Amino acid sequence: MSMSKVATTNVASPVGSSELGKKFYLDKEFSDVQIVFEVNDEEVGRVPVHKILLAAHSDVFHTMFNESWKEKNEVKIVDADVADFKEFLRFFYFGTVNLTIENVDAIMNLSNKYNVTECKNLCRKFLKATMTSENMILRYELAVFLEDESLKKFCEAMISVDARDFLKRPGFLQCSKKTLAELMEMKGLKCSEVELFEACMSWVKNKSKEENLTRDIVQSELGDLFYKIRFGSMTISEFATLIPLHGNTFSFVEQTEIIQMIGDKAFQSKLFNGTREKRCDVNFFEGYKNIWCIRLASQTHSISPYFVKSLETTTFSVNETVFFNGFRSSRLCSYSNNTYKILTEVVPSEITIVRIPSTSDQSINEEVVLWSGKTNISSEQVNVSLPQPILISPKFMYEIRMKQTPPENCSSSSLLKTQVQIDSNFSVQFHRDTFLENDVHCSRGLICRLNFYRT
Repeated sequence: MSMSKVATTNVASPVGSSELGKKFYLDKEFSDVQIVFEVNDEEVGRVPVHKILLAAHSDVFHTMFNESWKEKNEVKIVDADVADFKEFLRFFYFGTVNLTIENVDAIMNLSNKYNVTECKNLCRKFLKATMTSENMILRYELAVFLEDESLKKFCEAMISVDARDFLKRPGFLQCSKKTLAELMEMKGLKCSEVELFEACMSWVKNKSKEENLTRDIVQSELGDLFYKIRFGSMTISEFATLIPLHGNTFSFVEQTEIIQMIGDKAFQSKLFNGTREKRCDVNFFEGYKNIWCIRLASQTHSISPYFVKSLETTTFSVNETVFFNGFRSSRLCSYSNNTYKILTEVVPSEITIVRIPSTSDQSINEEVVLWSGKTNISSEQVNVSLPQPILISPKFMYEIRMKQTPPENCSSSSLLKTQVQIDSNFSVQFHRDTFLENDVHCSRGLICRLNFYRT
């Protein structure tokens, strides 16, 4: 399966079986309504449908096909492509929809327009799973346009942790003013307010096609958004760096108020956002669900020790897009004379987290290092927290590598699960695990828990 296409099949077919769906899908003989597509008042296609199936999963269609429709047999559509609508229609007949990078926006729009919740959920899941730095702004614009809070919140989390890179991307410069307004309302962005201001000026230059900005140009493009910038969170030296290039974009009154906001914390500006909290200091993930993937298969010790290697690897994948924020290592022991003893030493460990090349997309054939750090592992469980959460996609496998020089007989007694079902929708699968001959049902290793943020 390629990265650009995912067939989602986790919803039961409204007509009861795929065979019935296959029989009636696009069938003209027994259809009772024709969907007519028009462009510039010219018909470009027709699709036969069955009212009862559409009404069963869409209250919009249900209302449309009421008593007043008894004598009508056509519905005109001018805002959708025939091919996209046919794919959307598959949901009603098969309970599935074949989503691609090219059609998911259109099908998400149709799902929203006709209020087909399950299909919209499938689209949302696909959009999250295939989100990248390159298409993030398009996904965010879609979420803003559709007022989809779940997708919007997910996009904002991605934007927050990668704000500096995001603000430099062409997609940001081309975003709508409405989208920019949503971005400027975000409480947390891992960038300085100076960087956000500079990004807004670049956005104005792109929109106005003017390289030398004046106050009139900035006001014409930004309007009240100019006053959403948190000048009060800057230092006087930070604000001073803006004056040589952008001094003429401020009026005398505006400069005076900004200086007062910075110098006097009690001063209340009549023009500007008075918030002095730095966005980069805000934990954007506060309030998100903190999910623990606990691998321990038993609270009892294994009779067989697992001797710690110089390179320990834990490889895992997930079935939905989440943010990875840390892990916990197992307790270490010293094993001798068939007995576990407390390990008296602390073992320094170098950690590398990598994204493994995709087996489904041969164009992605290089490992990507996502984070590197250090910790000490010991006879106590050790928690490792990442400074910034890492986006984890179902398209890839991920590997946590721990490099150390373990003392003689350094071991772990933990038995670990190879798969953890967090809830009905979310599971974590572990790969390339180590097994011992007398522990064939459980794996061995150093990491006993993974931590995720989930929207």
